[in-house]
Amino acid sequence: MAPPNPLWLLLDLLKDPDTNNKIVLQMAWSQVKAIGYGKVLAALLSALTVGVSSFIRIPQIRKLLIKTEADRVRVAKGLSLQSLTIDTLNSLVHVSFNSHNGIPFINYGESLLLGIQNAIIILLTKYYRLRANDEIDNVSKLPLSEAIKELTDGLAQPLLIMAGSVIFFTKIAPSSLISALEILNIPISIISKIPQIKTNHRLQTVSHLSDVVLRANVLGSIIRVYTSYTDYSSKAKRNKNTVDEKILVAGYTTSLIMNSILLGQSIVYDKLGRGRRVKDDEVKKE
Repeated sequence: MAPPNPLWLLLDLLKDPDTNNKIVLQMAWSQVKAIGYGKVLAALLSALTVGVSSFIRIPQIRKLLIKTEADRVRVAKGLSLQSLTIDTLNSLVHVSFNSHNGIPFINYGESLLLGIQNAIIILLTKYYRLRANDEIDNVSKLPLSEAIKELTDGLAQPLLIMAGSVIFFTKIAPSSLISALEILNIPISIISKIPQIKTNHRLQTVSHLSDVVLRANVLGSIIRVYTSYTDYSSKAKRNKNTVDEKILVAGYTTSLIMNSILLGQSIVYDKLGRGRRVKDDEVKKE
């Protein structure tokens, strides 16, 4: 039987009317100092990252679901399916790598949650691109049974690819292959962002992307660089094998760089857009 979670024990003690809360908190603080402030902070940040990641891509999903269909199509055309697909595959490999190596879910859980949300964005993007080309009917105007059939037929390819990838990496792929792909995640992570960066540059806007998601991606990458480096430092001090931790630090650092570029585009193009709108207003006044 697994030992009770120290956090729940602490909460139970604090709720106990016969317990001196000041003494309990002093004991807890002593434990924090014994464990190390850095490790405790890393654990808290990891838990926060996993929790927030369960809904962080919702703003991007909403961009594909609100306003008019023309707006949804515009957003879908601005998103890079290539970037989304590679990024989702990276998340799947990352989850498989951590799971195979027995790394606690709290250290990588956001990759699973973000991968699921990415999959939803891919399907919505594919759907509205098909709608733009009149290759699929508007399912909102169809009966439920016909709408399900229309979606199944139109989105069969991405659905099959997603299902096949999950089965392969979780049930079939050997650990050696997953470890190799985790190392390759670093250059692949760079490659995955390039199509979206190029699309943003061509359109000179990132209005199709959620600003909240862009900022959250950068913040999440910073947190993961810190938590993975903390794990690396802890193992290095105990003279343990740190190869896995080095791979994770390098991967998260790469993600931070690429996410920062996307956020930088958002800031620059937003300023350019405001500048153009001011000039247009001045011309109209004249």
